Amino acid sequence: MDLFQSFRSRNYLWLWLVVVLTNTGSWTFTLAVTWQVYGLTHSPFWSGAMMFASLMPNVIGAPIAGVLADRLDRRRLVFVSILVILGVLTALIALTLVHALSAIGMFVLTLMFGTASSAMSVTVSTVLPSLVPEEDLYNAYSLQSLGQSGTEFIGPALASPLVAAFGVNAAYIFGWLLYGGALAFLFLLQTPTLIQRENKVVSKHRFLHSLSDGLHYIRRSPTIFTLISLVGFHCALTMSYMGMLPVFVKHELIASPGFYGVLMSMVGLGSILGTLFLAGVRDRKRRGQLFWASAILSGLSLSMLGLSHAPAVAIGSMVLIGSSQTLFMTIVIAVIQEVTEEQVRGRVTSVYYVLAGGLMSVVNWGFGALSMVIPAHVIMIASGSMFAVVVGVYGISSHSFRQVGHGLAA
Repeated sequence: MDLFQSFRSRNYLWLWLVVVLTNTGSWTFTLAVTWQVYGLTHSPFWSGAMMFASLMPNVIGAPIAGVLADRLDRRRLVFVSILVILGVLTALIALTLVHALSAIGMFVLTLMFGTASSAMSVTVSTVLPSLVPEEDLYNAYSLQSLGQSGTEFIGPALASPLVAAFGVNAAYIFGWLLYGGALAFLFLLQTPTLIQRENKVVSKHRFLHSLSDGLHYIRRSPTIFTLISLVGFHCALTMSYMGMLPVFVKHELIASPGFYGVLMSMVGLGSILGTLFLAGVRDRKRRGQLFWASAILSGLSLSMLGLSHAPAVAIGSMVLIGSSQTLFMTIVIAVIQEVTEEQVRGRVTSVYYVLAGGLMSVVNWGFGALSMVIPAHVIMIASGSMFAVVVGVYGISSHSFRQVGHGLAA
């Protein structure tokens, strides 16, 4: 099988390049802003606050983006989102140069960054299914995830030496160039209109009615409802460790900023390995087995990180975290998009991001604050083990979950 068959679509290739550049920029931003605020405040509370600010906008921004993506030109929404992010990075560069940046200022700018990123993520996910044949959908999402995963490795790997050698402003400038490059490929992208758009004037009444229709659609689909609820648990319990990672690296592993970047890049390396493997899997039953395995391993690998006392073990744990979490999330979003009707795709996707980003934002901040009184490794062990238990409960009690696990049946 051709692992890269979706690249035969030129429009998909342009979209993929936009995803790669913007996600590299996003991970560069995350590394720089969390490390900079920790250096300013010496508090994991503020590191968690930055993760909260970057992810919490999903709760408000994702539903709005979902409704707009079902009504307006989707490429234009991505364009506006990138322009906002470029403005945020410009402000960070300028304020850092004049030493006028505070934790509160960083929080506000990160909120703006998170809002624009949320809108872009929802819109990109709704564009993808229109660019490839249905039989290539899982391959396309695997390659998209590969692009995102690669950036988790490349972003920190490139930004970390920049921060070490030239300071955080070098990382912000690097991020600005990446988002600027994404605009060039966005101009080449053509997004076909598969459905007749409704009235482009989205009033408050029409917005609420449209959003309500999307929520009712999710509740009527047992598969979608089950997967989205499980994503909430997954993101809260296994993907909310970034807020406490700086204090874990500095005070428990007793490592340098450079090793912090190495750990972040290992998540990306694991994600690359996982998505490359998934891209070549066409058999539904085998994907179902991967769904089960990745769900359980997502929790256990985080517990393994908490149990690690040596840098080498921590690196191995992060590779497992990256591969299992990316496999799980990629399969889930592909199944959701496969069974969702085109006219509600934006709204369904937005609810997925609300739960994913919203819960991650709150729990990241909470874990960051909690790690001031409870060792970070204890929190990692407890939350990772808890998700493994949640997967077991779903497996016993949910028929829809078992259907997905046995063959990704719609």
